[in-house]
Amino acid sequence: MDILTINNLIVAFETPQGELTAVKGVSLSLAQGETLALVGESGCGKTVLCKSMLKILCERGRIKEGEILLSGQDLVPFGEKEMVPYRGRDVAMIFQDPMSSLDPTMSVGRQIAEAAEGRAEDPKARALELMRLVEIDHPQQRYDQMPHHFSGGMRQRIAIAIALAGDPKILLADEPTTSLDAGTQEQILKLLKKIDIATIFITHDLSLVEDIADRVAIMKDGNIVETGPVEQVFSRPQNPYTKKLLGYLDYGKGRGHSHKHSRQSFDSPLAEVRDLKKYFSLGRHAIHKALDGFSLDIYKGEILGLVGPSGCGKSTLARCLMGIYEPTGGEIRFFNEKKSKNWRQMIFQDSDSAFNPRMTIGQIIGEPLRIAEGKQPEAERIARLMEQVELDPALMERHPYDVSGGQRQRAAIARAISVDPEFIVADEPISSLDISTQAQIVHLFRRLQEERNLTILFIAHDLPMVNHISDRIVEMGV
Repeated sequence: MDILTINNLIVAFETPQGELTAVKGVSLSLAQGETLALVGESGCGKTVLCKSMLKILCERGRIKEGEILLSGQDLVPFGEKEMVPYRGRDVAMIFQDPMSSLDPTMSVGRQIAEAAEGRAEDPKARALELMRLVEIDHPQQRYDQMPHHFSGGMRQRIAIAIALAGDPKILLADEPTTSLDAGTQEQILKLLKKIDIATIFITHDLSLVEDIADRVAIMKDGNIVETGPVEQVFSRPQNPYTKKLLGYLDYGKGRGHSHKHSRQSFDSPLAEVRDLKKYFSLGRHAIHKALDGFSLDIYKGEILGLVGPSGCGKSTLARCLMGIYEPTGGEIRFFNEKKSKNWRQMIFQDSDSAFNPRMTIGQIIGEPLRIAEGKQPEAERIARLMEQVELDPALMERHPYDVSGGQRQRAAIARAISVDPEFIVADEPISSLDISTQAQIVHLFRRLQEERNLTILFIAHDLPMVNHISDRIVEMGV
């Protein structure tokens, strides 16, 4: 029996350039207890489709036509007040970017407990139970910690716990494992498979589909181009686009070509990290040792790949190198040639949460220049930066929520290079992108590195993709 039926759904957005149709007559069904994988490249409309089911589109978005039948009830005519009881209780969503979906001013435990209110006799006890379920260590101590105290992977676990807190009938999982290393990813997939909830699993990673889904729907440019049982679609794909996506599986598994330098050694250090320690308090009697005696050399002109499981301290190291965190102990020495305060730049894991949603893409890219020079840069200068990262200047007046994840990441790179830095720390810059877009961004990093003689610390949990780009690779352990 189908718990969800979508008929001829059309969703459009009003933009400065006119109406943009993101979902173009999509029809789908989801049976009780079934997992349907919704697969497609960045910008194809996957997330818009799922947000439409919860009626949480931005102000510019609207459902133009179609039906969304939840147990036979059409949600399309419902207003905000009528939708509130359905969110969380009937349909819950795990968002792609956990940092932007979590409240930065509220402890993670309170956020989970708040989602459980009305569904559990003791919301705090339920929150602690869910924290253990998604394998958050020391849940009693970490209950009162804020989201920024957690790694990207740990934040995603918290987001999953919040989604489960209301005991929903349908789970919309929007790229729930993109920020996780392979081992943690496997654990989360096993967890989702154990939960007896009808699930739409949104992903760009076809390699996950065989492990998690019963059926798969392939989405391209707002349309469903192919659907069917996973084994059938994978073994006998009918649509050329499905065949193209399946072809990218080799690239993601490290069987594609390499982008490494022809020269193999670097002699001049840019940074020396010695015995670095960074501890976070978990309360009166406990501490979390994110870094505990870590050492590293970074050489001028190299792309250094830093890999390791979620929670091993990669992002903490990045923030220490950028001066965002003050180390608890140890030493970081820099040997930079450029003396401006902008000589080092960071590209954050969650580009969406790093951007001001009220600013346009052009304003976001130009902000470092405005701060450095005291005036807003000319539009032509912003357009040149956008062209350098292969981003269409026509997107200059769009807002972050009006562009795809891949386009946001290109904007983040353009912003980072705008002030001509010597050193870039790229913290998981491709984790939320589909394989084809990952390949494009990897090419872009290598080209910019060679053109600008940049030194890049490229942080990721995906070893095959890091192998494509890095001159050296350092592996961190937990």
